[in-house]
Amino acid sequence: MKGFLYGQTEFNMLQNTIHLNDYINTAKQEGFTFLSITDSNLYGCYKFYQACLKNGIKPIIGMEFCYIDEDNEDSYILAYALNNNGYKELLKLSTYLNTNEKTLGLDFLGDLNINNLAFITVYNKSIIERYFKARAFSEVDRVLTQLAKLPNYYLGYSFTNRLDMLDSNQKIKEYCSDKIKTLPLHQCCYLTNKDSICYEALTAIGGKNIELSDFDDYSFDLNPIITDELKEFINKINLNLFTDKLMLPKYPKTKGATSFEYLKALCYKGLEKRLNNKRSMTYLKRLDYELLVINKMGFNDYFLIVWDFILYAKKHDILVGPGRGSAAGSLVAYCLGITDIDPIKHGLLFERFLNPERITMPDIDTDFPDDKRDEVIQYVKSLYGEKHVCNISAYSTFLFKSSIRDLGRVMKIESSRLDEIIRLVEQTNDYDKLLEEFKERKDVYNLLYIVKHLENLPRHISTHAAGIIISSIELDDIIPLQKGINDLFQSQYEASDLESIGLLKMDFLGIRNLAIVKNVIDKIPSMDISKLKNIPLNDPMTFKLLQNADTLGIFQLESSGIRKVLLNLKPENFDDLVAVLALYRPGPMDNIDEFVARRHGKPFSYLHPVLEPILKGTYGIIVYQEQIMQISNVVAGFSLGEADLLRRAVSKKNEDKLISLKEKFITGALKRGFDSKMANEIYNYILKFANYGFNKSHSVAYGLLSYQMTYLKAHYFNVFMSNILNNVIGSTDTMISYIRYAKKYGVATFKPNINISTTIFEVTKVGLFMPLQAIHSIGYQTANQIILERNKNGLFKDFKDFKVRCNFIGISTLEALIYAGALDIFGLTKKQMIDSKESYNDIFAKHLEDQIVDKSEYEFKFLKAKELEYLGYNITYNLFIDYEKKLAYFKASKLGDSNQKYNKVLVCFEQIKQITTKNNQLMLVGVIRDDTSEMEYVIFPTDYERLGQPSRDSLYLVDCKFELDVKINRNKAVIKNFVKAS
Repeated sequence: MKGFLYGQTEFNMLQNTIHLNDYINTAKQEGFTFLSITDSNLYGCYKFYQACLKNGIKPIIGMEFCYIDEDNEDSYILAYALNNNGYKELLKLSTYLNTNEKTLGLDFLGDLNINNLAFITVYNKSIIERYFKARAFSEVDRVLTQLAKLPNYYLGYSFTNRLDMLDSNQKIKEYCSDKIKTLPLHQCCYLTNKDSICYEALTAIGGKNIELSDFDDYSFDLNPIITDELKEFINKINLNLFTDKLMLPKYPKTKGATSFEYLKALCYKGLEKRLNNKRSMTYLKRLDYELLVINKMGFNDYFLIVWDFILYAKKHDILVGPGRGSAAGSLVAYCLGITDIDPIKHGLLFERFLNPERITMPDIDTDFPDDKRDEVIQYVKSLYGEKHVCNISAYSTFLFKSSIRDLGRVMKIESSRLDEIIRLVEQTNDYDKLLEEFKERKDVYNLLYIVKHLENLPRHISTHAAGIIISSIELDDIIPLQKGINDLFQSQYEASDLESIGLLKMDFLGIRNLAIVKNVIDKIPSMDISKLKNIPLNDPMTFKLLQNADTLGIFQLESSGIRKVLLNLKPENFDDLVAVLALYRPGPMDNIDEFVARRHGKPFSYLHPVLEPILKGTYGIIVYQEQIMQISNVVAGFSLGEADLLRRAVSKKNEDKLISLKEKFITGALKRGFDSKMANEIYNYILKFANYGFNKSHSVAYGLLSYQMTYLKAHYFNVFMSNILNNVIGSTDTMISYIRYAKKYGVATFKPNINISTTIFEVTKVGLFMPLQAIHSIGYQTANQIILERNKNGLFKDFKDFKVRCNFIGISTLEALIYAGALDIFGLTKKQMIDSKESYNDIFAKHLEDQIVDKSEYEFKFLKAKELEYLGYNITYNLFIDYEKKLAYFKASKLGDSNQKYNKVLVCFEQIKQITTKNNQLMLVGVIRDDTSEMEYVIFPTDYERLGQPSRDSLYLVDCKFELDVKINRNKAVIKNFVKAS
């Protein structure tokens, strides 16, 4: 027998440098027969248990915990599960410790059932050591007597090679030999002695600053001590975990019917509604087939659970996404209102979602507005119970580059030197060689050595962005819990562990774009959610935006790359948009140019006429995974379930599976009248495109949301833009670009107005008014206080009235409001208001001045700088005042109107960057802009030498020619001349 009782791993975050896999592999190499995990949590227990069994090692699952002893000091105990019931007790213990915020003495164990746990006091981290060193032996006896009341209690002594500890431990062992059982412990914090510096560094980053002496040894290298008592203890432990198949939670509101009966009734009712009471054998046949499969696989309750919380959302005016992923291929989901995608109309396959020939958990992910997601989850929690629903843990790890900075800070290495080290690391192809080069520079060598060893260690716990667990059993009977966000518990196990155990994970995704859609709908009296779902999918105004790639603010369609595809393709129908979303991904991108060419008339042919109905809509190219399945079905006679297995085998490059499926494919094709050559060609054609194939169900679902947003933008532009802007408040650069974009389409944006502005961009007949919180240094709370005062007591009459009623704001806030122009409606100059800003703060003043005599104003340049400071953008004080008149005077064009190759434009120089050419000549590049558009420019060396450098503070009449820059897929201005337009 060989092993450690006090083993710890990377999941003891910031206190251990041993990766779990290294821990177990090393134990196997050393011939360990048992191994323990006793982190201060249970994060790694599932992985540890499975890996131990895989490697023939007996897993010992325990946990270290701390309690406050009678000296008000920390004492440490290890708790171990002796059997399966003990594991459940350990889960309860860990959950209790990680959800209880009060300081705990050891008496808290009386609240728990702990009959199947064993407890070992860590002598050198306990009150016993303190009493023993003080030679207070009667106190030692008293504490041991108290602790011995715990079931299966032992005193643990360390066999680390620290001399004073060895001596102390030997003495306590001898003293206790006739009083209590003792067990040898060795805490493992790093693999080898060489890694001790990594451990010290890690604890320093965590704020503990543990410095090891020359005699400390917490490495795995130590040879374990095995005693008869230890053998007896290990033999007591008998775990056989994770063998029960967990059941899906039962839907609780079936009104006395079985889950299947209730689901079937809902689906038939839903189908009638979807088909407007028309009868269709095609739909009925598909629905009955899906229901049969769902019932056979035992997933009736799953669909009812999802249906129920989506129904809750809809009844509470929460917009639900049209669908996502392969679930859009289910007619049952469509009938239940889980999705809004008709799978038959769009040629989507149920087997892509739920394959009766490969039993896996269904996976329906749902999209909600990001500001409403938590409300739906709270409903689920209220329905199933507090300990039946939880968030999921995720682990943030040490990343290489950021770790250099973290460690450099601890080691007090200057920032500039760290920049140089990072640069060297990024440039090297041989890290070990780089290490060797710094062998003599100990600080840099240690830094690089440590960072490499810390890479990918868990750093802290976070929350899975979308995943929620729903269980029929109280979760702390199955998994350890801790406190989570939004008043939910959180699993200590991560998502992959939970799914392996068999728990139901559902993704509730918070989508910003759904919040935008809902807010736009709410602002349009003639529009509601039901009308949005019934908009025509051939709307000319919508397709005009798509064909022009005018998709700023549109879900999935904002990037310059996908806009280039839209420009080239010129989509004319919804299927074209779906294809764009499927193609614009790594891999499928290789087919974009050919797809566009065929779409615009390039001749192509099909390998065989039987493929035409399947591939006609994608011009003979396999774009979707569903097409692979359909080809396998038509050519080889595969069931759609078998066809899905082929799709999966290709995507996962499963060679053994591909060989057996190829034989079956060819045999099936021959039976259907295809010759051997053609059968092989079609199979190879599938292999060629299968890696590129995308899930059409997902593409259709997200394509619908993209289309709906484009429709709203095309028909309700000002409302749409106000909501897009509301989502970028606080991001000045993005907000400015959107403001200019809106102006290009005739929607003006006005500076904040104290009697109109709120905390969002407000839509009025004249344009959009900026929110108060868009003013730098004014936060949401201050803005909201002002608005509440205005709503309660009416509009502000004048500057004096505002100062009196809003005396809760400070001088700096008042200045920000003045310089941003929010108080201009009072008819005073900014200088007048600034000069009298203090008077409202004078609590002894009986009267505020009725009139300010001095009506002078600051200079334009000063006002321009202040507006820019507080708004990040010059709305009132800018170079484009009377711009339309200047355009007419100079007979110039706007950038956006310049369709000719050569033109004169009236612009300012937004960015000016001087660069040196390969010939050592100077030239200029940057960005020019007018009041609505911007464009990159270049001034070549000969012209730059002649013209000199422009200023950013002036308007210029620029002669230029426009050339298409293929890298950015838009025009660039080549400037030949410029003069100030004064």
